Amino acid sequence: MTTETRLKFRPIRSDRLSDKVAEQLLEKIHSGELAPGSRLPSETELADQLEISRGVIREALTILQAQGYIRRRPKEGTFIEETLPSKTVTLPIGEILRDATYFDLIEFREAMELKIAELVIERATDEEIAGLVAAAEDLAEDDRTQRTIDHYFHYRMAELTKNNFFMNFIDTYYDLISEIAEMGHTNQVRRIEIMQEHLAIATAIRRRDRRGTGEAVQNHMRRLKASTARRMKKGGADES
Repeated sequence: MTTETRLKFRPIRSDRLSDKVAEQLLEKIHSGELAPGSRLPSETELADQLEISRGVIREALTILQAQGYIRRRPKEGTFIEETLPSKTVTLPIGEILRDATYFDLIEFREAMELKIAELVIERATDEEIAGLVAAAEDLAEDDRTQRTIDHYFHYRMAELTKNNFFMNFIDTYYDLISEIAEMGHTNQVRRIEIMQEHLAIATAIRRRDRRGTGEAVQNHMRRLKASTARRMKKGGADES
């Protein structure tokens, strides 16, 4: 039988809020205040207690899920795993990635998105893919709006895998992805190119063309890497 406990938390004050939330939850798990099998309060309740947004709560829960501490059950809630992992493998994701370069992240993103595209071809319906093509046709007039469109396009692809981890990954790490995007979007010409690259990916998926989809994803990442390198050279940005 599972239990739900009213927990007391300290209000969060930090730049990396999701890591701090995850750390507080881990403290309560290791102390036994959150026992194996118990159900966590809802995202809304946690957000109210911690005085932060639900998005940050979702990111923190994704970190704990990836580390093996919690399990999300559709329509039931989020539960502490019955068997907990070793404490020695629980470094916050932000700390793990601290020494990564922008180009490390682009390489990792490419591998992730190649797998996402492969699963979309396998699992998405024709109607769902038509919606993805429509999303790829959006074009913004400024960089900030373009980054929002980028986020939606890549999130929509992840959603069509029917795998919650990919969706959570996109949301959790989009702060890193958007930092690269901010460096890479230089002008209206590049924004048009990005729209065309998204459309190439989506139309290849619509054809169920695995090879063409892979080539389109790799081209998108190659162009992103090149535009990021140009921006770094021009602005002297630090890669670390």
